[in-house]
Amino acid sequence: MLLASAAPTPAPAPAAPQAVAVKAAEAPPPPAEEEELPLRLLYKVDPAIPRQLQAQNFRTGFAQVQFTVGADGTVIQAQAVKSSHARLATAAVEAVKQWRFAPIGKPRDAAVEVAFRNDVE
Repeated sequence: MLLASAAPTPAPAPAAPQAVAVKAAEAPPPPAEEEELPLRLLYKVDPAIPRQLQAQNFRTGFAQVQFTVGADGTVIQAQAVKSSHARLATAAVEAVKQWRFAPIGKPRDAAVEVAFRNDVE
């Protein structure tokens, strides 16, 4: 008896995926950037000239202060970046930390130059 070996039958080919028309979702337009309104100062504390400088016949000076205004309008961080005298830098930073601004949408960085002038003669 002769047994014929049967060749394995190939598996049916998978059906080709049907092309489905998919419309690309249109991306929503980017949100309009809020126009940054200028900071509006509501409350300002002027720095005092340190007594040690007054005793040295101090006339004029300055301090540049960088600070961050929080969303609620409070100054949440301040630092002097340049000044004509270290004591003026300290006085300016302490004053700016007390400033209050109108509330804004999100925290914002700002900078100011504080001028000192001693008119006492």
